[in-house]
Amino acid sequence: MSRYCDVALPVPLDQSFTYELVETLRHRVRPGARVLAPFGPRKLTGVVVRCHDEPPEQQARQIIRLLDEEPALSEELLRLGRWVADYYCAPIGETLKTMLPLGVEVKETKVVRLTPRGAEAAAQFSAAVSADDPVVRVLRALEHKSLNLPYFKRKFPDSASVLRSLERKGYLTVAVEVEERDPLRARDGRLMVSAGDPSKAPSKPTKGERWLLDYLAAHPGEHDIEPLAVERKDVSRVAKKLERSGAVVMRVERKPVAKASADRQVVLNASQQRAYDAVAASIHSGAYKAFLLHGVTGSGKTEVYLRSIDAALEAGKSAMLLVPEIALTPQVASQFFARFGDRVAILHSAFTGWQRSEQWRRIRSGEARVVVGTRSGVFAPVTNLGLVIVDEEHESSYKQEETPRYHGRNVAIVRAAEAGATVLLGSATPSLESRYNVELGKYELLEMPERIAQRPMPVVEVVDMRDEFVETRRNDMFSRALLDELEQKLGAGEQTMVLLNRRGFSMYVMCRKCGERVQCENCSVTLTYHKREHRLLCHYCDYAAPVPSKCPACSSEYMHFQGSGSEKVEDELRRLFAKARIARLDRDTVKGRDHYETVLQAFREHRYDILVGTQMIAKGHDIPNVTLVGVVSADVGLGIPDFRAAERTFQLLTQVAGRAGRGVLPGKVVMQTYEPGHYAIRFAAKQDYKTFYEKEMYYRRQMHYPPFAALAMMMVRSQKLEESLAWSGRLGRHLQDLPDGVYMQGPAAASVHKLKTEYRYQFLLKARNRSVLNQALRKARAYAQGEGWPPTALILDVDPMSLL
Repeated sequence: MSRYCDVALPVPLDQSFTYELVETLRHRVRPGARVLAPFGPRKLTGVVVRCHDEPPEQQARQIIRLLDEEPALSEELLRLGRWVADYYCAPIGETLKTMLPLGVEVKETKVVRLTPRGAEAAAQFSAAVSADDPVVRVLRALEHKSLNLPYFKRKFPDSASVLRSLERKGYLTVAVEVEERDPLRARDGRLMVSAGDPSKAPSKPTKGERWLLDYLAAHPGEHDIEPLAVERKDVSRVAKKLERSGAVVMRVERKPVAKASADRQVVLNASQQRAYDAVAASIHSGAYKAFLLHGVTGSGKTEVYLRSIDAALEAGKSAMLLVPEIALTPQVASQFFARFGDRVAILHSAFTGWQRSEQWRRIRSGEARVVVGTRSGVFAPVTNLGLVIVDEEHESSYKQEETPRYHGRNVAIVRAAEAGATVLLGSATPSLESRYNVELGKYELLEMPERIAQRPMPVVEVVDMRDEFVETRRNDMFSRALLDELEQKLGAGEQTMVLLNRRGFSMYVMCRKCGERVQCENCSVTLTYHKREHRLLCHYCDYAAPVPSKCPACSSEYMHFQGSGSEKVEDELRRLFAKARIARLDRDTVKGRDHYETVLQAFREHRYDILVGTQMIAKGHDIPNVTLVGVVSADVGLGIPDFRAAERTFQLLTQVAGRAGRGVLPGKVVMQTYEPGHYAIRFAAKQDYKTFYEKEMYYRRQMHYPPFAALAMMMVRSQKLEESLAWSGRLGRHLQDLPDGVYMQGPAAASVHKLKTEYRYQFLLKARNRSVLNQALRKARAYAQGEGWPPTALILDVDPMSLL
């Protein structure tokens, strides 16, 4: 029984805070449990990380409330959280908050209500005093209901003195009421509402009550409260109030979980069988082991995943599959439900807080032993973990861009090692770091070099657009080769994907007289023209501006729209192939996961002939009738000032090429480029990962970039240019005396110098040893805190995926 506990709170400070436990909590609070704790004037949800009897130097405040009788985070997850916080130099409280599906929302409101004495006075005054009297007006307003103070002040703007007077006389009270919303302790299912007894409806309903009653009258039957809350935020509170009178009926309905269907017998080919046998043997050994599954696009990696999960379940263990954010569509989820039924839990950022919490509870109780999730799924409370699979392990979306800036793949490996589980990393284009770990003996390589059913890899044609211009004397978007292939596929009733990894219609608007380009007000980038909305947009901060008719600098009317994006590709294809059914998938057209899946499903069903898009269309989609892939500008990513630019280009081109010819019909790929000699394009066209790897590793070794060095980026930012420049300069001077083995570049202005109104200067730190790199980062953070910088002024990014 401990008197004190240390609590990690979700604040940008690298420490926990000591609180006193009242007598009734001392035997109940355990590490991993959530508590409600005072922090300054606020009440925050934190996680207990230690219980002890050591009094702090200053008087400790008391814990307000224990939220979990059983800890929300197990000892294993607490250790994992400490590792993440330490490795990524992140505050422990913000790290542990990330590991939970949702925190407790605490809302404090001052409420005005009558006392019994005030109720008596209201009855007397109502009959004896004029209704215009301010005292009577206040008492009557409170006679049948309480009012929150902000609303009271709006309704009676001149009644402050009356309120104080009535409070002094004991006629009313003004008290603070606390409302908590805790998803982890919420109902286990959907809250359904339907119409009740119409005679029980209030005679003078509020707007919210009127809306709900009218809706239920117009739509008979039961309705899930959650979707209704999109229309009206207070619908849950209104429904509960109407339920008390009998005007509506409410009940909790447990959401049905899919049942497994009969096994579909799939015969593995030789390479699939070898991969599965190795993984299954490791699972049954009960010891940690890491595999890198390098399988070409269409080689049947998903079936190996499913069989491996079967092996884990047969061994009495649980399994976890992580997929990139964009890949977790209902189609993918349905594959796992069909195979494993109600043993599957899905964790996805698109889910509401209640949905995530329901899945979390199913996993923690052991009801769900197969977890399919995106990056944050790695923190699921899985027990007896036997297998962790990271699909498309090379994907940059596994790296979180907010604190804590962790990489889901790397955390998965650490979690598997801690649990003595098998980890399987799968990709057609493995990251250089993972492939290098094979050379170091950390991972075992499993290769699947052929497509299933002996289907051939697509034929790739690289078109040099410089020659195309010389021969045609036209600056056309599409080469003759691509247009010919499109014509042929449309005539044969086959489907095509066309990739341009840039959004919008034109990249920028430029004055041809003075050269001025229309810039974002908040960022140091040009605005992109979007034709459908006929406006200019910033793709970093979403700032929007009208299309200028004259140059803002010289008033010239000669404004030129330069460059092309996916919207222009769609527009041009519609002009060239008027009868073709064309859809587009990019961030501008996709307004939600439902729309994304709707378009993809329509394309699978051949309701579209051509699908245009950005990288959204490049990965994970298995559509048998796609026989042509066109890449409008294969070199679009090579000009980015980032050491991973060539690797990302190779991966994107290889992946999108792999969408062609996945059915019985052979595939063709046409890559248009102005840099046909670049090794990333040449080797992607040949689907030659090995040679690309060797070439890229040579450059990385020469420049001391990962995987030959540990890398971190520090970013100093402020809305004031002079402040950002001064801070970064002082930090650079402070860090001149770095630990041996750490090399620092900078400060230098970031590639996008101004972003979302903040000016940014960055440092790059390289080291052969991660421990000394960590020391340097902590030294920088200690300096920033000691100087009193705002918590968000210094960003530390360990193993950055982008240097922009």
